Amino acid sequence: MDALDEIVPFLAKTARLDLKVVSLSHVLGLTGSVDGIKLLVQNETLLNNLLDLTGEESVAKDAVLCFVNITAEETGAAVVVDKLTERLVPLAYEAVLDENCKLSDAWCMVLCNITRPEHLVERVLARLLAIEFSLEKLTTCFTRVSYNKQKCHLNYLGPLFSNVSQSKAGREVFCNQQTGLLRRLLPFVHHEGSIVRRGGAVGLLKNVCFDSSVHEWLLSEEMDVLPFVLLPLAGPEELDDETNEKLPVDLQYLGPDKRREDDPDVRKMLVESLAQLCATRKGRSYLRDHGTYEILRELHKFECSPEGDKVVLNAVENVVDILIRTEEEIGEDNLKQLEIPDDVKAKIESMTDVVEK
Repeated sequence: MDALDEIVPFLAKTARLDLKVVSLSHVLGLTGSVDGIKLLVQNETLLNNLLDLTGEESVAKDAVLCFVNITAEETGAAVVVDKLTERLVPLAYEAVLDENCKLSDAWCMVLCNITRPEHLVERVLARLLAIEFSLEKLTTCFTRVSYNKQKCHLNYLGPLFSNVSQSKAGREVFCNQQTGLLRRLLPFVHHEGSIVRRGGAVGLLKNVCFDSSVHEWLLSEEMDVLPFVLLPLAGPEELDDETNEKLPVDLQYLGPDKRREDDPDVRKMLVESLAQLCATRKGRSYLRDHGTYEILRELHKFECSPEGDKVVLNAVENVVDILIRTEEEIGEDNLKQLEIPDDVKAKIESMTDVVEK
């Protein structure tokens, strides 16, 4: 710790550039290990100096990378949120919005890291929402794929959106029918260019599906989320005419070249989205009427094959088990309103937690 205290003055904005470069290189090296991060986060002055250096062009890259690494560990993220949220969140936000910033991707990763733990997301989101139209503007950056002129892809905004939608306040922003943010983000559920971007969009969709009060809107003609969920789960299997007629138009007669989503984590989130949409009688009826069972039947065969995944298979079976029952057998309009014993409730919640990336 004494050695660390000695280099803190060399990280000050007023220090000589050569001393800042050497000291910053040492700190960046320490962020490569858990023990190094634990050591660094004990020194609040050092953290504040690092944050100051993110605005100094000659050393900004290493300074931001320090925060990427520190916040990648939950203990580091917690300290950063406790000590630096008021300053760091606006800095990161402005950097992402700046289309000429070369470090936008790194700042996206910092925002993603500090919103990943559920116990931190509310504080970070509150600071973000204090900036007018912040999520709306970040959505614009995300949906304009070539927004950044310095070749930053902003893919990590996807997991950021997924993370903040762990919070009810975050979900309300994305489900605002006037701004239409969710509708703008849905196409990225099928984005082939980046698993990070695609997984973030799917995580957001799953978290939104957690709220049964918006299910009717999600399944309405205006939103029509079901094709976005089912299409990645569908494969090249040939279905009969009767089944194709039931399916949403986008899923009819897909042909032998159709590829199923290859990432099992993404497939699992999509199936869990369907599980959430099964919460209400209207949702279950809608899914049955639009060929969800038939798509899951073929997915079940795939997940049973060597290419499949046992965790996804279990999730598929859970949804199929609901869809094949009659409403008389289910006996409840809204499954989320059932009185469930605490031990069973804890088990269910552990299986279907909101998504964090």
